[in-house]
Amino acid sequence: MYSDLREFLSELEKAGELVRVKEEITEGHEVFSIIWELGRRKGPAVILENVKGYKVPIVTNIFGTLDRFAMSCGFPRGLSVKEYRDLFMAQLDQSKWQKPRLVKTGPCKEVILKGDDIDLGKFPILQWSPADGGAYITLPLVIAKDDKFGPNAGIYRMMVHDKKSTGVMCNIFQDQGIYYDRAKKKGGKSMPCAAAIGTDPSLYMAAGTKIPLNTDEFAFASALRNGAPVDVVKCETCDLEVPATAEIVLEGEIVFGNNKMEGPFGEWMGMFEEGMLLPVFDVKCITHRKNPLFLTTIEGPTLGDAEMLRMIQQCSTFTVQAKERITGCTGAWLPPSGRDFTAIIAIKKRYPGWGKEAIYQAFSLPYIASTCNIVIVTDDDIDISDPEEVIWALSTRVDPHQDVIITPPIGGYALNPAGSIRPVEFPQRGQTDITFRSLMGIDATLKWQGEGRTRPTAVPIKPNEEVLKRVIANWKKYGLP
Repeated sequence: MYSDLREFLSELEKAGELVRVKEEITEGHEVFSIIWELGRRKGPAVILENVKGYKVPIVTNIFGTLDRFAMSCGFPRGLSVKEYRDLFMAQLDQSKWQKPRLVKTGPCKEVILKGDDIDLGKFPILQWSPADGGAYITLPLVIAKDDKFGPNAGIYRMMVHDKKSTGVMCNIFQDQGIYYDRAKKKGGKSMPCAAAIGTDPSLYMAAGTKIPLNTDEFAFASALRNGAPVDVVKCETCDLEVPATAEIVLEGEIVFGNNKMEGPFGEWMGMFEEGMLLPVFDVKCITHRKNPLFLTTIEGPTLGDAEMLRMIQQCSTFTVQAKERITGCTGAWLPPSGRDFTAIIAIKKRYPGWGKEAIYQAFSLPYIASTCNIVIVTDDDIDISDPEEVIWALSTRVDPHQDVIITPPIGGYALNPAGSIRPVEFPQRGQTDITFRSLMGIDATLKWQGEGRTRPTAVPIKPNEEVLKRVIANWKKYGLP
């Protein structure tokens, strides 16, 4: 596997999946449009070598196709989303993980900047979309540590406020928000924090995965690196470990009670979110490689670069949770076009009413309770990864009056665009944390007599299974292609 971003880029170049652009790039909006069009065309990764006003090149679209996702995880190319979901689920087995390896130094320490030398403006951190509220770091690995849960690494947007500070997402539903609250309750004034930009791609895959709080994303990344542990180094100014081969590392602290408005920002659901009141990250030190690369992306395009950092990972961990906690669950799916707000669950139904029981059990899953808007439950004869089959089940097995459950409005993730009120700040945290929306559950299972109706759902048309197996076995004998 790859020890750093540069090895990955080298492999992409050998595979014909990297283009170096020498034409001058004049503004962030141009970068945004390039990434947008690369996503639409399923284009290559790109190094923008000539960004006006900067000596640091921009790297982008490195995850922009399923094949590049596969390369990031050490998987074979050319498989389907469902097949990658299953491969990724297998890597969640913690017996395959190796703890990070602490080393004395690494390439990320080649240049060390402190005091007046700290200046975020030396890097091409730009306003990407004309509607963004400012310049954003979009692919930082934000790293914190908790005395109970250990280290945590996640991908959280960071809007630049000035040359020494940014915003950082510490939402109450996110791991960093939990760490923030726990640190604040201990009576301290701040929480140490670091952000690594431009790392080995497996670290991004791990950081984009919802693993339990008491597990380490860097340890998980080793499973995506054929068992090789991740090398980490101590920060210069705080008690945190960061990837030794990162291109750029920002070290600092989040001071409690120091919140600023940031945004709007074009988020993963393909829509702009309102401004949010978020904590400020004060940068105390910057370390970077000589001639660093700045990695960035944009949100918005379906199955684009940024979506590859969450789509399969979210579906994998959600499937594990659903099978553990929903009785009779045989499969779970988060359709890419649903942007994680729609969940589909298949069950093996054994008695009347089971479909609605599964809906209520699904509502209790943390991910659904905090994020989803729609839960669809089908029988296990439906391929829930096939939108055509799901729509057929919705169209032929659902009586809306009988089979749709709608909850009252409940609190959920602030970035949910379906929320009916503006995300609110509450006094206990002083940050923008919660919106309110209802949940809809749809029972798209075949209905049996007794489920509030006088007749069962019609029987689906399908061939005799034994005869079908014989036909498939004899396919070549028939002379059929």
